[in-house]
Amino acid sequence: MEETLIDVIYLDGTESTVSNDVLDVLIATEKIMRFKRSDGWVDIVRQKANLRDYRSREIFAGQERRAPWPRKK
Repeated sequence: MEETLIDVIYLDGTESTVSNDVLDVLIATEKIMRFKRSDGWVDIVRQKANLRDYRSREIFAGQERRAPWPRKK
């Protein structure tokens, strides 16, 4: 199975491609300023930015396999 890679731009302006799991961590740890979706670039707004956690939705009835979100200290 081929993993989809996502274009990201770090705070220092360098570009890279990462997996979806790594993207989640980079956003949570505030290491990137933007990432690219199929419809264009998404800027990460630093003030009051929160990742949407869809795990609390009751629609999915299967087993949760994802790791917990990283918490800021």
